[in-house]
Amino acid sequence: MTDPIDSIDLDAVFAQLETQLAQAADATPTQLPETTTAVDDRRDAQRLDASHLSGDVRLSIRGGADAKAVDLSETGALAETTSRLRPGGVVELLLQVDGVRRLIRATVVRSTVHSLGPTIFRTAFKFEERTKLPERK
Repeated sequence: MTDPIDSIDLDAVFAQLETQLAQAADATPTQLPETTTAVDDRRDAQRLDASHLSGDVRLSIRGGADAKAVDLSETGALAETTSRLRPGGVVELLLQVDGVRRLIRATVVRSTVHSLGPTIFRTAFKFEERTKLPERK
């Protein structure tokens, strides 16, 4: 008895697939897509660049990891960190503005490589509670 798989001509199958792919690549769309709109910004608080806040701003992750604030809002922060943090993880952030320290619980939203040598991650945090920020410069 012959195995049905042995009777398949694989060369013919691949030749047919290559022909179909080539035809699809050469085909021009009959209708252009409609103009796309920007993705809705889901933020409910204004972001402020850390350098635009009055006073000295420092951010660290409780447990020893340092972070450099990129921007802050009343509901979250974007920071540069030297270690990747797991999205969904809950951390305690120490936010210091002009010597006044606040402990803020936050959830890691994302953490991606931003630069290499040394490796720097951009990590987004969502605060559990709204946090009042200092005035702008």
